Amino acid sequence: MLILFEKIGGKVGLISEQDKEYLKNEFDKNLKREVQLLYFADQENESDYTVQTKELLEELVSLNENLSLLIKDCNDEKSMKSENLTLCPSIKVKSKRSGFMNFYGVPAGHEFSSFIEAINDMGSDNLPLSEDIIEDLKQIDESVDIKVFITHGCPHCPGAVRNAHTFSLVNDNIKSSMVDANYFDKISRENQVSSVPHIVINDKVSFTGNMPPRMFLDKIREVLK
Repeated sequence: MLILFEKIGGKVGLISEQDKEYLKNEFDKNLKREVQLLYFADQENESDYTVQTKELLEELVSLNENLSLLIKDCNDEKSMKSENLTLCPSIKVKSKRSGFMNFYGVPAGHEFSSFIEAINDMGSDNLPLSEDIIEDLKQIDESVDIKVFITHGCPHCPGAVRNAHTFSLVNDNIKSSMVDANYFDKISRENQVSSVPHIVINDKVSFTGNMPPRMFLDKIREVLK
């Protein structure tokens, strides 16, 4: 199966030279600490999907010295469990900053923007949330698992993914994952995903649409009542 990555400039393919220059400038401006891209894939049964994803990640980490790539085998159940991951393939964005930013599947198409934002957020002190929302998020003392089901052609999905990811930056109890609804079609059917973004919280409450952060937070509170 061939994967086409739609980039910032709307081109199809791997990263163009123009987009590389743009991303290099973005990373130079934002990355103040080391950021690791942890890529779990099935190393025993590589496909065009996993090979091209690896190539994309290798191109990205070559753009800044603060970026690194670690490739692991998702058949290593112990490693998967240690990273709190349940699906494969998966790309986890990590740094010394708190936060659980994960991508199940490939963040291609419109979702490429939320992937770049996750890298920039993990490598900086950026926190695009209002003070009142930050304070309310800090009060959460229970585990919250957020899954945002997306499709690559959905223009509203990156905003929902960004909200969930930034929530995790505030509170270690919150874990956030993008889920490619088409690639993980079985799980999508189990969660009754009919339109995207489709958000599932703790496998209990689900809703559709890119809600403002306050409304998103209110949905989390519904689960914790």
